[in-house]
Amino acid sequence: MQDAPCALAAEARPGIQRSRQLVEKLAAEPRAIYGINTGFGPLSGFRVSDADLAQHQVNLLHHLTVGQGALFSAGETRAIMLARANALARGYSGIREELIELLLTALNRGILPEIPSEGSVGASGDLVPLAHMAGLLVGSGYVRVKGTRLPAVEALHRAGLQPVVLQAKEGLALVNGTSVMTGLAALATHEAGRVLRWAELLTACLFQVLNGEPEVLCQQAQRARGFRGQALVAQRITDALRTHPEYAKRIDEHQWGTQAKPKDPGTEIQDPYSLRCAPQILGAYQEALWHVEQVVTRELNASTDNPLIFPDSGMVIHCGNFYGQQIAMVSDYLCLGLIKLALLADRQVERLVNWRYSRGLPPLLAAGAPGLNTGFGGVQLLATSLAAEARLLGTPACIQTIPTNANNQDVVSMGCIAARKVRQLLPLVWKLLAIEALALAQAADARGRDQAMGGAYRKLHELVRGVSAEMKGDRPLTGDIARVAELLQSEAGQQACLRD
Repeated sequence: MQDAPCALAAEARPGIQRSRQLVEKLAAEPRAIYGINTGFGPLSGFRVSDADLAQHQVNLLHHLTVGQGALFSAGETRAIMLARANALARGYSGIREELIELLLTALNRGILPEIPSEGSVGASGDLVPLAHMAGLLVGSGYVRVKGTRLPAVEALHRAGLQPVVLQAKEGLALVNGTSVMTGLAALATHEAGRVLRWAELLTACLFQVLNGEPEVLCQQAQRARGFRGQALVAQRITDALRTHPEYAKRIDEHQWGTQAKPKDPGTEIQDPYSLRCAPQILGAYQEALWHVEQVVTRELNASTDNPLIFPDSGMVIHCGNFYGQQIAMVSDYLCLGLIKLALLADRQVERLVNWRYSRGLPPLLAAGAPGLNTGFGGVQLLATSLAAEARLLGTPACIQTIPTNANNQDVVSMGCIAARKVRQLLPLVWKLLAIEALALAQAADARGRDQAMGGAYRKLHELVRGVSAEMKGDRPLTGDIARVAELLQSEAGQQACLRD
């Protein structure tokens, strides 16, 4: 649920309190502690007087409030706020619990800070975007409340809330972490899992409409390879195929291996890779997704600021847990996987529209007289454009390090850029899947629904035809593609067609 309420767990409070008590004790001592009584980054050699400790934290937010570019969406902003609150609640950041409470209260009441998407290098955490988030707590900057733009201080007052006055370490704790990239990566990872399930279903439908050979899904072949993801994908495609009586018979009787292939000249005995290698392609993506999920989940529950406060031992440890390399690398990994799925969808569309390979389907899936009608000719142009744009997002962000911060941050992760790239890529992939779903619906109509479709295919056909009528002749399809893409992403669409 996107608007599910959030609360600070009771068991987290004692650790937060002890951590804060230790910070206050240490701040009163003459020792130098980074970010409490020293300058930030390359200015850590400069000391800050006791009288200026509070202003020091506010100045940190001020100098980092420089973000540019499009604002993160409401959903992305919520994910960022929740990820930061969760990290701070672990009790290693030395922040007062009332700041975490204020952050969660704002989240629950829909007071969302305006956070520009450009500015983070993902090294000392997501400093710039998190400074914009933290501005809400001190009444700085602007927020959106149910789509209305308000000054942060006004929005807080309308909600009966008061801005906080930052104390030692608190500004640093708010901005010094990987919560922006991690929140974005968490959203993308969840969405990427649904992309896979649709790709499996669309592939199962393609088998049916092209009379593909289910031999390639046999679990004996998958076990011979040994990858769990490949075997699972093959099984899920098989399960969808079993809803077609003829395919269920071929699968249950194992009509391969012991039966001779036809010898007739010109008869192909193997399907193209876009069918035959679908378990390998989608299976590799499943394996990648499992790894990405593991890393993102761990980072969501990590302490990623500096220094870290350990009240049980009385220690303050200066470290680099803010460095976003893990999220940067798995975001790039997920990008590559999604691009491969986009390219597979593009090639599967080609198999449907190219009458030289589509085994009897109309040229370009045209309804009516070909030539007079061009069918999916324009749609395929769009698919090719989307695939090319997706490929451009394949350049890894995690290797684009540029020294900055007066060479204090001399090697950086670019994790936020990597996570943003995945978010840019996903809409392109959804449109490609929508195009394939539309093509499969049109192919089923052309082939004869009873012949072409099993139960799972019928559900997809009904879903698509609910928002896009069968083409009887050429007509504009801009709205149809957008509606199907939206439907594939919706809970209703997923519940209608995808098995858990």
